[in-house]
Amino acid sequence: MSEKVLLTGISGWIAKHVAIELLNSGYEVLGTVRNKDLIEQTKQTLAYQKAPLDKLSFVELDLLHDAGWDEAARDCKYIMHVASPFPLKTSRNRESLVPAAKDGTLRVLNAGVNAGVDKIVLTSSIVAMFRKPNRTNPYTFGENDWSDVNWSGCNDYFVSKTKAERAAWDFMESKGLKDKLTCICPGAVFGDALDKKEKTSISYIKLFLQGKYPGAPNFGVLVSDIKDIVKAHVLSLTKPNVGGRRLIVGSEVKKMVEISKIMAEALPEYAKKLPKKELPNFLVKIISHLDTSAKMMVPDLGIQMQTDPSYAEDLLGFKFKPAKGCVEDAARSVVRLGLA
Repeated sequence: MSEKVLLTGISGWIAKHVAIELLNSGYEVLGTVRNKDLIEQTKQTLAYQKAPLDKLSFVELDLLHDAGWDEAARDCKYIMHVASPFPLKTSRNRESLVPAAKDGTLRVLNAGVNAGVDKIVLTSSIVAMFRKPNRTNPYTFGENDWSDVNWSGCNDYFVSKTKAERAAWDFMESKGLKDKLTCICPGAVFGDALDKKEKTSISYIKLFLQGKYPGAPNFGVLVSDIKDIVKAHVLSLTKPNVGGRRLIVGSEVKKMVEISKIMAEALPEYAKKLPKKELPNFLVKIISHLDTSAKMMVPDLGIQMQTDPSYAEDLLGFKFKPAKGCVEDAARSVVRLGLA
C-alpha cells in the first residue's frame, strides 16, 4: 500500500495548507472537491506555494451522498477529513449544517474502515468543547469537555461540529477502532490566507482592516496558528500515542481588542481603521440582530476562556507558536491579496 492520503475538502483553506505539507513531505494526496470547478483554482494555489503536484490527484465527491467514497478510500493508507461547513453568518435553523458535517463525517469514516486504512485524522474544533450553560468565569475547558447542543447558546456551527465529532467517536468505538482516530481541535485559526477564496476566520481580519467594527466585542478565543494545525494533522498520521485523543491546538487566548492591536502594530497604515476599545456587551447584542456574524460571539461575551494545551504539545512533540505571528501573517496576506 502506498503512502496515500485521502484529503477531504482540499479546496478549503486549512485543507490547502495541509495538502502543501503532505506533498512536501512526500505523501501522495487524493483531494476531494464537491465541485470539479474548484480543482484548477486549488492547483494554482498549491503550485504558487511551490508544492510538488506530481503526487496530487482529485476526485469529485459529495458529503451528502454515498456514491464514490468507498472507491476513493480503497487504495489509501490514511484519511484526513478536513471538510466541514463553516459559514460566517449563522442560520436560525440550528440543524442546518448537521447533514454535511455529521452524516458526511460518517460517510468518510465508513469508507476508511471498509478500506482498512491505518489512521483517520478528523478536523474538529474547540467549539465542540466549550459552550454550555451556567459556566464559571473564567471558564476552563479541556479534552474531556463537550458543548451542550441542546442549549440555545449553541448555534448551527457549534451544533454541527459537536454532533459530527461525537458521531465519529461513537462510530469508531462501535467498530473497536477508537485508537485509529485522532481529532484536531483548534480555536480561531489564523495565518496566510493563500488566495482570495472566502474563509471565515480571515473574514473577521478583513472586516477589522476595512474599519467595519467601531469597537471590538468583549470576546476572547484561543488563537491557533495554521502552521501548528497543519503540523498536528500530519504528525497525527504516524504518531503512535495520539490515537483516541482530542488534541487542543493553540497557544494563547486573546481578546478581539488584543488581536486588533497586533494588527495595528504590524500594519500601522491601517491603525486608524482598527478598533482600539471594547464595545459594551449590550451593544454587541443589538448589533447581532442586524449582523449574524456578531451573533456567534454573544453567548461568550465577557467570559474569560482558558485551557491548557500542553498535553497536546507533549503528545505531538512540539511547542505551539505564540498568537502574534499568525495574526500578523493573516493581516499581511489580506492586504497582499487586495482583500482589505
